[in-house]
Amino acid sequence: MKSKIEKLAEFSLFSGLAEEHLNTIAKIAVLKRISKKAVLFREGDVANGFYLLLKGRIKLIKLSPNGKEQILHFVQKGQSFAEAALYLNSSYPATAEALEESELLFIPREALSEALSSDPGLAMNLISHLARYLQLLTRKIEELSLLDATERLAQHLLGNMEAATGLVRLGAGKGQTASSLGMAVETFSRTLTKFKDEGLVKEASPGVLQVLDAEKLKRISS
Repeated sequence: MKSKIEKLAEFSLFSGLAEEHLNTIAKIAVLKRISKKAVLFREGDVANGFYLLLKGRIKLIKLSPNGKEQILHFVQKGQSFAEAALYLNSSYPATAEALEESELLFIPREALSEALSSDPGLAMNLISHLARYLQLLTRKIEELSLLDATERLAQHLLGNMEAATGLVRLGAGKGQTASSLGMAVETFSRTLTKFKDEGLVKEASPGVLQVLDAEKLKRISS
């Protein structure tokens, strides 16, 4: 139980909670492991809880009527997702698929609702987190509607760059990265080639880019 409490405390969603409150959450949390490409839940499934990602990567997607995939968000280790299940007694608005073997903690909605009713501090933490997530989605909409392909890619590289090394890992592959930026693979490849030709980035290894001129990328993205 102690290790589960320590894992919960690492998530911003539960930051600042007393150990007794973390213990309450730990008792209802369920450990889940899924393989690469496994679907955790599909759009339209009953939203019976939300998740904390302990290991691996998850993509959240929506499918158009003709089957085209739009990536909404890449969930990284240490992030939570599907929290809307707490407040919307309905269905998941997107599909969650594992990009690699992943380990998660599942927080059941009904059990957490009971805990929230007796713990105002936990309720405030959740509201604060959802407000931050709304800001993230707002920025995503702005990127897709207001920025051109060059600006979007520059922002993506800067936002995912390792500060110490300047490396950007395209763990989802070029196709899925392009989709998450709302552009065709051809446009993504053409824009990336332009950045390479201008000396802004280089290919460090397969699937890994090295940012060479972060300052110029900042000027492009602003």
